[in-house]
Amino acid sequence: MLVVLLLTFMVLNMKIETAIGILNKEREFLGFGFLELLQDIQKCGKMVYPQKTMEAYERFMVDGRKMFAPVAEN
Repeated sequence: MLVVLLLTFMVLNMKIETAIGILNKEREFLGFGFLELLQDIQKCGKMVYPQKTMEAYERFMVDGRKMFAPVAEN
């Protein structure tokens, strides 16, 4: 339980800029495009990628949804 709370805390404290940087380094290393990397992480997840990459992915997905959320028109 404590481990889950600590991991959640670490993910919530990561900035989106940091997350994008980590994902971009992983993408460059693998020779993927950014979308390809996100799809592969979603498919393979923790079995293939290091913890830091998974934390960055979670942060990107949380904040990314906020960035692309529809805006109500008045």
